[in-house]
Amino acid sequence: MGDKITDAQAADLLALLRTDASVDAKVAQITAFKSAIKQYNVPDASVSTLFEIIRISMVSQQAALVNAGFTTLNHLLTRLARQEPKHIAKEAKNTLPLVIDKIGDVKEKYRILASQCLTTFWRAASMDVERAVKNTAMMGKNSRAKETSMQWLVQVYNHVLLYIGLLLTMAAIDARRIRSPI
Repeated sequence: MGDKITDAQAADLLALLRTDASVDAKVAQITAFKSAIKQYNVPDASVSTLFEIIRISMVSQQAALVNAGFTTLNHLLTRLARQEPKHIAKEAKNTLPLVIDKIGDVKEKYRILASQCLTTFWRAASMDVERAVKNTAMMGKNSRAKETSMQWLVQVYNHVLLYIGLLLTMAAIDARRIRSPI
């Protein structure tokens, strides 16, 4: 699939995931979708289907399918952040619990991917993400989830503080220009 994603292709992949087809076939299809997502805009009508595909793959018992779905989520979030962030906010409620679960995963790769996904989700639905991180990840019993979520919070708020500092600097420069005409 080197082309744009169509609604029919997304529906076909969702149907494939719900069958007992081989894991390799499922992973190959998800990987093809990931490639298309990286190259082309996603049709608005396919967004919820793509998120459902990713959620199904993320809860699979097959590590290869989980990996394919989780890496695809990161690309889908990045694409939608540029294309139409409202879709991210709409899907946050159903997808964030799975990302929060991965933030405490045994594998560091998944924790890093989860942190990246949280950051993209945060840009579109900050309150939902902060609530999920604070109420689920930090209040749970998983020490890796607590540690990773704390690191994520520090990272996000450092970026916010840098942004505020940049805005204040720009305002100060503008104020000087106004006071001293050239």
